[in-house]
Amino acid sequence: MLSRFALSVSLTQKVSLFQLYPTVAALAGLPPPPDLDGVDLSPLFTQPSAEVKPSAAFSEYPRCAPPETPWDDRSSCGGTPREDFHVMGLSVRVPDWRYTCWMYWDGALLLPDFGRDPAAVELYAHKGDSEADFDMFENENVAAEPANRPVVEKLHAMAVEQWAHGACRAPKKQCVSGGELGCC
Repeated sequence: MLSRFALSVSLTQKVSLFQLYPTVAALAGLPPPPDLDGVDLSPLFTQPSAEVKPSAAFSEYPRCAPPETPWDDRSSCGGTPREDFHVMGLSVRVPDWRYTCWMYWDGALLLPDFGRDPAAVELYAHKGDSEADFDMFENENVAAEPANRPVVEKLHAMAVEQWAHGACRAPKKQCVSGGELGCC
């Protein structure tokens, strides 16, 4: 059953690993903690084509080289403390697009700095992508095309919604108050 589930999910919608905890909790008949990210995907076991939220998969990855370093520098961040990251790549994957904004990193808050413009933006069109040829869809960054501006804006708003609040829930955001990290 698990292989059918994995195949069905990959063919019908994108999901993230952070959906695993609420899904396993639901299958075990347990309620997930209220502050947990992710949604229960267990309906996909019985209805593989069912629509479940979120409608996007999110991922993030650090870039330890300073932003002025050429972007083809793929220096590893292995062993680098999170406080020392320079930018963080925040990706939103929806059926027809993959968007990544490279946000400057606030090492004190351990959060992307959405008060600044991104260091770089990527947008790749995936319409018709059967996932059989990765290179066919991931080689042309179309973020700068004027016709794609609404897509960039929508997916950037999804990134802000996903990451701007950190561990806090809207309308609160993470902040430092009295020397302590908290929600304000």
